[in-house]
Amino acid sequence: MSTTTMTQSQTQAMPVIRLERVTRAYHTGGGGFAGGHTIVTSLNEVDLDIHAGEIFGLVGESGSGKTTAARLMVRLEHPNHGRVLYHGENVAKLRGKKLKRFRRRVQMIFQDPYQSLNPYQSVQHIVEEPLAIHKLGLPAQRQNKVIETLTQVGLTPSMTYLHRYPHQLSGGQRQRVAIARALVLSPDVLIADEPTSMLDASIAIQIYGILSEVQRRRQVTMLFITHSLAAAHFLCDRIAVIYRGHIVEIGPAKSVIADPRHPYTQALLDALPRFGHPWGERRFDTLREIPRSEPATGGCPFFSRCVPADLDLCRQRRPALKSRDGIHSSACFLVE
Repeated sequence: MSTTTMTQSQTQAMPVIRLERVTRAYHTGGGGFAGGHTIVTSLNEVDLDIHAGEIFGLVGESGSGKTTAARLMVRLEHPNHGRVLYHGENVAKLRGKKLKRFRRRVQMIFQDPYQSLNPYQSVQHIVEEPLAIHKLGLPAQRQNKVIETLTQVGLTPSMTYLHRYPHQLSGGQRQRVAIARALVLSPDVLIADEPTSMLDASIAIQIYGILSEVQRRRQVTMLFITHSLAAAHFLCDRIAVIYRGHIVEIGPAKSVIADPRHPYTQALLDALPRFGHPWGERRFDTLREIPRSEPATGGCPFFSRCVPADLDLCRQRRPALKSRDGIHSSACFLVE
């Protein structure tokens, strides 16, 4: 887990990344002879703050909107509504030198190292390319920077990796190259989108260790996206739980694990193997085996799958994120 301790002044300072009422929807083609289309909302009026020097975890199942949030933060996409802010500036409006500086300062590690690396480029070329794009250093200086960065991610001796190609590397080695490529520009913000989902558990632990060490040494602000509360608990300072494009719970990692307040968070904990973990044998059993019908309009997004839901209140109204202690919030009428 990160060694960074968030002070009161840090908490109150302007966040490095802020999402303000962000909505992202996609139009999908309709089937059949009539054509038409449907609208799929990936993020629905999401508010989120990520503070300097913390490792922030975004946790949810596949299709919950995690990767969409990451793509908006690095400006690979734009929101339909709302704003993504970097140090208070609207990312969608950055142009020229400001945009180039943003591209350098905010880097992303993608989920699949098999797809994110160019198979026709050597490791040296892959990691050095960002330096060349941003015109940083002379060729000899760039190579030294590449070697230094490869060493930091555990590819040693680094000289032996420079002229290898992705197909000559294991999955774990490829992901280390992807991490090195993101780190070589010394970014302020590092977004890791499920960086271990394609790897064995033993290799995943090594990647977690690398990310934790990078954060400790460089004090980089990190967004760690995962489907596993166990991984987020191990690595993160704070955790936000997202379900179908809605943030349903957010708080310090230890608090979210020890005192989960939303039925979806509780269901995620139930899904974890019980042996050898601090959450013990406690079970919540909040996930319905057979979903209810969806509310016609409004209603809690988790209503159809929630065992303890109030059949009138939760069907008709959508709960807002509220906190009882000022640091740990959840969007659930049952908590209130």
